[in-house]
Amino acid sequence: MIKVKYFYNDDFQLKGFSVKGHAEYAEYGRDIVCAAVTTHAIATINSLDVLQKVEFESVEAEEGNISCIVKDDCIEKAQLLLQHFQLAIQEIKREYPKNIKILKK
Repeated sequence: MIKVKYFYNDDFQLKGFSVKGHAEYAEYGRDIVCAAVTTHAIATINSLDVLQKVEFESVEAEEGNISCIVKDDCIEKAQLLLQHFQLAIQEIKREYPKNIKILKK
């Protein structure tokens, strides 16, 4: 199961996310749930970096673990893309509820 965790600042604005695990929907290389979540996570991080030019406290991308935390002074610029990621994950979870768990921190 993929576990998605969202991180918020004191004003309840999204400041990042982490994605851990594997969906186990299908065999490696054919798992459309893993592919969808991974694609959205990496695309969001890349768009935050290249399009919005935000700075990160941390970014991690390795097998089974993707995360990013935006620096506090860049949170406003990051909201649209982080909210887009959140909506995309909610839709994937709606279609594949047994393969994704959403946590909030």
